[in-house]
Amino acid sequence: MDTIPKVSIRSLIFSSIASLILAIIILLIAVLPAEYNIDPTGLGKRLGLTVLAQTDDSAEKSAVISCSDTAKAKQTEGKEWQDTVIITVPPKKGLEYKFHIEKGEKFEFVWKTDGASLYFDFHGEPQGNTTGYFKSFKESTQSESSGTLVAPFTGAHGWYWENKSRSPVVINLKTRGQYTIKGLM
Repeated sequence: MDTIPKVSIRSLIFSSIASLILAIIILLIAVLPAEYNIDPTGLGKRLGLTVLAQTDDSAEKSAVISCSDTAKAKQTEGKEWQDTVIITVPPKKGLEYKFHIEKGEKFEFVWKTDGASLYFDFHGEPQGNTTGYFKSFKESTQSESSGTLVAPFTGAHGWYWENKSRSPVVINLKTRGQYTIKGLM
């Protein structure tokens, strides 16, 4: 009894050609745009794949350049922190920098860019909330801001900064109060 199926040469050739055509389509639509930012069909950009391959040397990654030693330690009861952080917001990108603040605690801040204006949203997110709710305290486009916040709820409070320019923008942020630094999000 012969149970091994026999494949004709014609079906092997057809399968090989179909596999080759499928591999070329995948190469053109997905691999080239995602890996090399080469998009001959335009579909890679529409699918968001060309973003994966961007290696523009002028585009700096977001970074905290310097941070005081106390930023690494946990806040101890009764002591007020004084922290300075320098943050780089890459061109055409946004980032968040957050602090954990308990309800009723006072948080003072001042920040200033190297001259360029940034869109920002100073906001807070209640601890444990899974709905995506957040409360904006101030939303604007400026090169500096300062103020005092008495936290209306326990949770993460901080800024979303968006750099719409073609150059990196450096922010010098100074804070004081009862909080724990969460950092870049």
